[in-house]
Amino acid sequence: MTVVVVGAGLGGLSFGACAARDGHRVILIDKNAEPGGVMTLAREGGFSFEQGPLILTDLREDEPVGAFLASLGIHLETVRDDRGLCTPDFSLLPPEDYAGPDWRQKRLEQLFPADRRGIRAYYRFYDALMELRFLSGRRKTPLNRLRMARAFLRIKPYENMTCRAFTEKLFSDARLRLVFNGILADFCADADEVQCFTLPFVNTETAFDKRIPVERGGALYYPSYRYIVGGCQKLPEALCAYILDHGGAFMPGTVAEKVLVDGGRAVGVRLSDGREIEADLVVGCGSARDFFTDLVGPEHLDEDYRRILRDFRPMEAVFMLHLGVDFDPGVYQKQSLCYYYGSYDLHAAVQKLRSGVYHHGADGYLIYFPDRHAPDFAPPGCHCVTIYTVCPDKLRDGDWETGKEDFARELIALAEEHLPGLSAHIVAKKIVTAEDYRRLTHMKKSSFGGAVPIWKQRNPPHLTPVKNLLFVGAQSENGGGVPIVLLGALEAYRKSGLANQAH
Repeated sequence: MTVVVVGAGLGGLSFGACAARDGHRVILIDKNAEPGGVMTLAREGGFSFEQGPLILTDLREDEPVGAFLASLGIHLETVRDDRGLCTPDFSLLPPEDYAGPDWRQKRLEQLFPADRRGIRAYYRFYDALMELRFLSGRRKTPLNRLRMARAFLRIKPYENMTCRAFTEKLFSDARLRLVFNGILADFCADADEVQCFTLPFVNTETAFDKRIPVERGGALYYPSYRYIVGGCQKLPEALCAYILDHGGAFMPGTVAEKVLVDGGRAVGVRLSDGREIEADLVVGCGSARDFFTDLVGPEHLDEDYRRILRDFRPMEAVFMLHLGVDFDPGVYQKQSLCYYYGSYDLHAAVQKLRSGVYHHGADGYLIYFPDRHAPDFAPPGCHCVTIYTVCPDKLRDGDWETGKEDFARELIALAEEHLPGLSAHIVAKKIVTAEDYRRLTHMKKSSFGGAVPIWKQRNPPHLTPVKNLLFVGAQSENGGGVPIVLLGALEAYRKSGLANQAH
C-alpha cells in the first residue's frame, strides 16, 4: 500500500517508519529542506543550536521509545542529565556532593517548615503514582494487582482535584506551590486546568539529579532524563533514513495543497504545483485546524470532529535566543539546563500569554547549553547558550519582527544576572520568534509543543471521519513532548490496521 505523510515532523516520521517496516511504500512530503520540524537545528555563524532543551525520557532500550528504535535497528547514543530550578528567593540545585534521592524533599522542608506536613503528603502521593507507573508495565499477577490497588487507594482522595486545588490543599506558601506547578507554564497551562495526577510526572525527582538511581531490584523503576549525543536532530534523521532504506521517498521543499477525498475516502494529495499523488492512506501532521480547514475541508468532517477542532486549545509560542559565545558559561551555571522563575503567580502569567501580553522575561525563562552533549555545535574555544521563554503567538501591541532586537537585549540582561559578562562575549546571535516558528512548522498560529494538557479536553483524534485519513503529531496528544508524540504515532499506526496488511 502507498502511504502519503504530509509533514515530516516526529509524528509523521514515526508513523512512516512503522509503515515502511511492514513493507508499505511511504512518501514523506515537507515544505522544509530537512526532516524533523522543530527538531531541526538552527544555525548561525558556525554554531548550531537545538530548538530548546530536548532532555527526553524513554530513550533507554528498556523504555518504550528506545525499544521501538532498537526494533528498527536504530541505536542512538544518549547521556543522562538533569535540570535546575531557581526562584527570586531560593534555588533547588543538586548539591555538589550527592545527598541521596530525597534531597529535594529535605531542602523544601528546611525552606518551608510550616508546610512540612504538606510536603510529606506530596511525596507519599508521588511515591504512589511512581509505583502505579512501574506496576502498569509489569505482568498482571495477583500480587501486582494487589499492589496497584493499594497504591491507588493512596492517591484516590485527590483524583478529582486540579493542580491548583491539590497544591493549595497541601501548601500554604505560594512559593512552594510554584515549585511543582511552575513547569505547567511551559505548556501554557493554568494550574486550574490540569489534573493533579500530572504533577509527579512533570516533576519526577530523577529530572533534578542525574545521580538518583532509576532502578529498583534490577528493574527500571523511574524514568531517566537524557540528551541525544550529537543533538536531537539525529532522531528524525535516523527515522527518515530508515524510511528511505525501506523503499520510501522524501520530498523536501514540497507543499501539499489538498487532500483528495472521493466518496468519503482519502485517495491522495494534490501538491501546490498541481501534481497529484495517489495514496491508499494519507497521514496529516502539524496544525490540526489548518490541516482540516485548508487541506481536507470541514465539509468532509462530522459535527463531533468539527467541535473538537473548534474547542481544543493549542499551546502558545516561544521566544528563543541562540548565542555563540567565546567563554565557558558553565563556570557560572553548572547544569546544562536551568529554569529561572520570576513570578509566583502562574495564573496571571498564563492569562497574559493568552491575551497577547509579553512579559519580557520577567515571569521566567531558561538558560540551556546545548554543546554540553553536542560539542560539534560550537567552534573550538567557543560555546552555545540558548535563552528562551514562553510568549504569545501574536502580540496585542506591536509585532515580533519590529521588537525582537529589544526583546533579545532584555533576555540577555536577565541572563547576565546568572552569567556575568555574557553580552561582552557574544560572537554569534540568532533570534527565533513566533513568526519564524509559524514559517518553520507551516502553521498560521505557532503552537510550540502541541496542545495544552487541559483535563478532559478532547484533542483531534488519530482516526478521522474521512476513511483512510489519519492525524498524528503533538496536537493529537495531550501535553506534547517527544516521547508522547512518538508513542502516539505508534498508537495511531496500530489503529490504522496497516500492520495487519504487512508484506
